[in-house]
Parts: sequence; structure tokens; C-alpha cells
Amino acid sequence: MKRMKQIYLLLIPLIWFCTSCTQWQKAEAVIAMADSLDVTQHVIYDDTVALRQTIRALNNPLGRTFKRNTLAKAYYYMGRNLQRNYAQIERAAECYIEADWLKIDEPLYRGRVNSCMAGICANYNQDCLSLLFYERALEEFERSGNEWYYANGLLTICMIKCASKQFTEADSLWKMAASYSFDDSYRWFLNDVRVIYFYYQETEYTPDSIIYYIQQTPITTSYRAIKIAGAFYDLGQMDSAAYYAEKVVNSFNVYDDKVSAYYILHKYAILHDNIHAADSLAGLRMDEKRKLEAETIDSLNAIQVFQDYLYYCKTFIWRVVGYSTLVIVLVLAVSGILWYWRKKKKHVDAQVEALQSAEEEYQQTIEEQRQQRHNALMSHIELVRTRHPKPDKKWNDYSVFRNELNQSLLGLLDKLTEKKLSEKEIRLCVYCLLYYDISTKVLAEYMIYSAVGIRTFKQRTAKKIGTTAANLYDFLVEMAISD
Repeated sequence: MKRMKQIYLLLIPLIWFCTSCTQWQKAEAVIAMADSLDVTQHVIYDDTVALRQTIRALNNPLGRTFKRNTLAKAYYYMGRNLQRNYAQIERAAECYIEADWLKIDEPLYRGRVNSCMAGICANYNQDCLSLLFYERALEEFERSGNEWYYANGLLTICMIKCASKQFTEADSLWKMAASYSFDDSYRWFLNDVRVIYFYYQETEYTPDSIIYYIQQTPITTSYRAIKIAGAFYDLGQMDSAAYYAEKVVNSFNVYDDKVSAYYILHKYAILHDNIHAADSLAGLRMDEKRKLEAETIDSLNAIQVFQDYLYYCKTFIWRVVGYSTLVIVLVLAVSGILWYWRKKKKHVDAQVEALQSAEEEYQQTIEEQRQQRHNALMSHIELVRTRHPKPDKKWNDYSVFRNELNQSLLGLLDKLTEKKLSEKEIRLCVYCLLYYDISTKVLAEYMIYSAVGIRTFKQRTAKKIGTTAANLYDFLVEMAISD
């Protein structure tokens, strides 16, 4: 059972890894398809379900580390879909931010991400913010070596410079862009930007000249159609203005341009006394305004998202420095504490070791002194036994007995006196120490005591000093050699 659990624990990570690899392969296939459509057909991959699954599969620490480019492109394509097909500007902005933060290795894609962010800002007159993103995009396009994107980037920045009345810079950028030669669509874009340049200058260029410049290109964008309609309206040529306004309404779906187009058509209907049509057009214009307002709110939220992102990027390095400094300070503090603790512990250990060493030396000295006293005691006992194989009769006088034996026995008699023993009990203890190998009968004779009562007397005496009759000899030796 235990082995089965171990096998399961090994299989779980393996299954998870295999599942992740399969999901990663699917994600790679989705982005490869999106890139292929983008490069070969200039079409944005629109399977948002597949893109969402790709993001879900890769948006984790491992995916963000090892499949960063794939995840970033998935965010980019998802942002394009949300913005173009679903008009979810704020969510698109969040996707662009994720793509920008992940830093795709290919500078062309980094430039396109920044260009998309700039475009959202430009639609709502956030020129400074838009310019910042466009300039970042232009740098990436230049790094990529793609002249078409770089030249279009120059023209886009040129339009912003025109709107902010920076005509010298705008003219310089336009001339740089004009040095490139691509297809008809690029030439038309170049012409559009030149019209904007003249329009914002408000010099001798009249609506007639604007119409002339714009009419050099086909009406393929809502921008061109509404500009021509507006120019004809300013000239009072209402038939032509209404014609191009109809194109804006019927051919394109740009809320801002449609609001302006319905305004022109409304005025045209009033001019022809078509009140019913005028009322209907006014209602349609209000519908488009409501859509525009909803889109504007979403877009303003998106712009706030961009502003927060830029602030985050701006302060990120300082947060990293701050957190790094904090970590370094904490590491230094912990290191200092550990160093101090180790030093203190080392000092304490040294003190403990010194104390232990001193204690060992002291104990060794004590043991040596004890051994010396023990050896001296044994020598004295043997000497007394040699001189007095049995107790001397004069020892019957306790004072003589004490004077002759107390010093030889290292003050044992004094120590026994401190135990509150009687002279007879002391005499018994001394005889048991000196004549440790005699029988109980002989001991009774030395003590002038009955052979029957000597055992009881010995036991009682031993108990009085805290030992037993059997251990009395060893106890008396320890008592004698102790300080």
C-alpha cells in the first residue's frame, strides 16, 4: 500500500507535465496559424476561443518563463480582436499591456503592440500619451529593419505633430516618409497626411484644396470619406457632402464619423424640407452618439489603464531598487545578527569550555588529593596494625585512644563525634576500620561485648551514621578521606 502511494506521488507530476506539454503544443500551433495568416494574408486571427485557451494554458510561471513569446503574441492577437470585432477597448488595452510587458523577442511585434496602444489614445485626443507610444513603436520598427512599418510610423507621428501645431517637425517627418516608395496605399496615406498638414496650418489652403488632395486617392477609409463630406459641407456643396456622408454611413462603422455624417444628412434633409427624413436621421444620429459615448467611456477607461501602466513602468525600477535595498538590509541585518550570535556563542562556548576544563582540572585535583588521602589512610592503617595487631590495653582510656589514632585516621574520630556517636560506638567504628578482616567473634572480644549482641550493636551504629553494617568499612574510609 505504501509503495502504491509512492508510485501515485511520482505519477501526478508526470501526468501534469505531460498535460502541460500537450497544452503548450496546442498553444504553439494556434500562434503559428495566427502568424501565418498575419504574414501571408495580412489577416488577424479571429478565433478568440483558441486564443483564450492559449492564454489560459500559458499564463502561469512556467508558461511566462519558457513560452513568453507565444503568450505575448496570444495577448496581442486577442487585443486586436477585442478592439476591432467586439469594441471592448478596455479589455483590449489590458491585453496590449500584457503583451508589452512580456517583451516579444521580435521588435516588429513590440512596435505593433505599442502602435495599437497609441491608436487607442489618438482616437480620444490623448496626443501626449499617443505620441509616447508611437515613438516607442517607431524605435522598435527601426530596430526590426522593416521600412514599411517604419515609414508608416513616421507618417502617424507626423499627424500628431500637425494636430499639436508643431509644423516644422511635422514637415521634416513627412519628408523623411516621402523618401520611401511602396505601394499605392502608402502613397495615398502619404497624401492624406499632407492634407492634414495643410488643414491644420489654416493658411491659404481652402476646403477646395483639401478636396483636391483627398480626391487623389480612392475612398477606402471612413476617414477620407468624412473629410471630403466635411469639406463639401464647408463649401456649401450639399449634394456632394450628402453623397460622401452616405458612404460613411453605409460603408463604414466608425461611430465618431457616423455621428458627423448623420449631422450632414440631417441638414441636407432639412434643406430639402424632408422633415420625416430629418427626424429619422436625428434619431439615428442620437443612436450613434450613444454608441460613441459608450465606446468613449470604455476607451477612457483604457487610457487610464495605459496611464497606470506607464506609471507602474516608471516606478518599477525604483520599486525593484527599494525592494532590493530592503532585502539587502534585511540580509545584512540577519547576517549581522547571525555573526553576533555566532561570535557570542563562540565566546560563551569558550567560557563554558574553559569552565569545563577548570572543573575537570579541579575534579582531577580533588581526585588526586582524595587518592593521596586514601593512600595515606591505608598506610596509616597498615602501620597501626603492624604496631598493634590487636587493640592496645591502654586504648581502654578513650582519651589515649583518641590521641593515638585520630590523627593517623585523618580526623575520623572527630567526624564520628560530630555524628553524635558515643565513645563505645566510635571505638566500634575504629576497630571495624583497623581490623576489617577480623570475625564478629573477635570484634566482640575487642569490644568486650557479647558475641550475640555485637551484630545488633554494629547494625545500630551503622544506621546511626547513615549506612549499613555490610557497608560500614567503605563508608568509614570515605568519611576519613573526605575534607
